[in-house]
Amino acid sequence: MKGQILTPPHIVDAMVEKLFQERNPNSEDYVLDPGCGSGAFIKGILRWCDKKKIDPPRIVGIETDDELIKKAQNSVGDRENVTLLEKDFLLSELGFYDFIIGNPPYVPIEELEEEEKEKYKKIFYESAFNRFDLYILFFEKALKQLKPEGRLVFITPEKFEYTLTAEPLRRFLASHHVEEIHHLEEDAFEGLVTYPTITTVVSEKNRDTTIRLRNGETFTVKLPSDGSRWISTIRGDEELGESDRTLDDICVRISCGVATGRDGIFVKPKEKVPSPLKKYTKPTLSGKELTKNGVNPNNEIIIPYDDQGNLLPKEELAEFIDWISSYKEELKSRHCVAEGGKKWYAFHETPPLGDILNPKVLCKDVTKEPKFWVDKEGDIVPRHSVYYIVLKNSVSITDLLDYLNGERAGKWLISHCQRAANDFIRLQSSTLKQLPIPKKL
Repeated sequence: MKGQILTPPHIVDAMVEKLFQERNPNSEDYVLDPGCGSGAFIKGILRWCDKKKIDPPRIVGIETDDELIKKAQNSVGDRENVTLLEKDFLLSELGFYDFIIGNPPYVPIEELEEEEKEKYKKIFYESAFNRFDLYILFFEKALKQLKPEGRLVFITPEKFEYTLTAEPLRRFLASHHVEEIHHLEEDAFEGLVTYPTITTVVSEKNRDTTIRLRNGETFTVKLPSDGSRWISTIRGDEELGESDRTLDDICVRISCGVATGRDGIFVKPKEKVPSPLKKYTKPTLSGKELTKNGVNPNNEIIIPYDDQGNLLPKEELAEFIDWISSYKEELKSRHCVAEGGKKWYAFHETPPLGDILNPKVLCKDVTKEPKFWVDKEGDIVPRHSVYYIVLKNSVSITDLLDYLNGERAGKWLISHCQRAANDFIRLQSSTLKQLPIPKKL
């Protein structure tokens, strides 16, 4: 199975402890590992039983990767209580299990082959929503195979707690009892930053959930059951209170900046832009150029578009075409040209300059703490590592900036944003749009 990440033995052992926390398995119980890889969890269960001096349960491991299942056969395939099956867990008809444990594959929908997508679409998964990841489908399928008194322990990225894509999964999980959510260190998988989380689920409903944070803090909460984000509840952060408006309601546009597909060609230091090209340029900046000293663009972007975002006709681009022709073969190799049919000198994405060239609020896409700046003149073209916010005419950009840089909005964003490496956060448009806005704005 693509997306396999090998689970370190100490994490395997901790998860097996959680799996059998309520009762020891017996030899008639069935345990499922739905993406068993080379057999790490199967070996972990056998280790646990040897330590306890009890007969092991019947263990079924499922894996699609023939190389990995051969490794599992070599290490645990000779055990009478172990059955290994080479098949696709998501497409297989299976029985019910007393215990389920595993590290399901992390594969975003963009990395699936078209044939795979079609197969999964034919099977109804409540959680197959938007840009779903395979581990989300594994969660749903596994819970459907769990016996009424069963117990499931999975390790996955924490993103299901807060992404829009995982909203159906959160509703589905809430129909069971999420007994515990245990956040591990961000780099628990050596060499990878996945923000791993061990989730323990049982069948009983309407009980509180134990939360174990990375800083060692432990407490219990009642998770929302309507599919809304769990992140602020899990982190124990204060909500902003009642509001009938979000940032999206008072904005014309909230979006990341322009993607040229070749910034090294289209973006130049001001002093290095050839004089004949000056009429095509606008000041531009990346996230690194948003600093405590303010908004200080050091570069210019050469734009073959008019101020409404329409590609200029060739007769108005004579100097531009003459200059950029030396890069023609490189620009033609971009996906937007080779597959998307765009003109070879166009940007990767058509820039919505009609919105961009207005006074706007700016922020970095990845940051330690939320911070916002303003482009009062409206002449800066932000690039892909910057988000820009264009307001409706009735809203004061100064008042909004004060609110966005205030404590309450900052706490909300830290609570709701997706995590990046080193505990930085991603200020994505989907999250920014949901930020509650006080009525006074």
